[in-house]
Amino acid sequence: MHSLDLSLLHFFNQTLASPTFDAVANVLVTVRYWMPVYIVAGLYLIYRYKWQGVWLVLAAIILVTVTDSLAHYILKPLVARVRPCATVSWIRLPDGPRQDPSFPSNHAINNFAIATFFAFEFRPRSLSITLFAIATVVSLARVYQGLHYPSDVFGGIMIGFAIGYAANSAYRAAERRFLRQPTSDRQAKAR
Repeated sequence: MHSLDLSLLHFFNQTLASPTFDAVANVLVTVRYWMPVYIVAGLYLIYRYKWQGVWLVLAAIILVTVTDSLAHYILKPLVARVRPCATVSWIRLPDGPRQDPSFPSNHAINNFAIATFFAFEFRPRSLSITLFAIATVVSLARVYQGLHYPSDVFGGIMIGFAIGYAANSAYRAAERRFLRQPTSDRQAKAR
């Protein structure tokens, strides 16, 4: 398994290396560049779905807070896997090294939790493909930057998917119990 991890890490970190990809990877993984997208998406949800949109935005904020805290404060210290940038001699670090543990990738867990939550909430296939494609590219950018092994990303994907699915199930249960017209019901009527 470790040799496969190293081979994939080498492919993303060395074989694909270019100044252009360095800049793109930095933009992909930096939250401040994504903030306008989050704000526009949140405002759209609120505009389109009124109070249900507000609840969706709050659910997304809570979801990311939970996944980010779980990965950073519980899973990473528990697993205590050293990052490749501290152990692999040939690694490139276009965004500099990190010292905290490596597993799981916070970027992977956060992005896949959100992608899963919204993919199950809004069923159009094109939206799901877009959300998961973005989550995948953002997650792999961390491998490209030499800050995670591919298995760190894969673990984050699996955990994020499970939490996103559970969060969507909990949200739908709360929506059925407390809200008059669940977002998912309105989506089905709109088709």
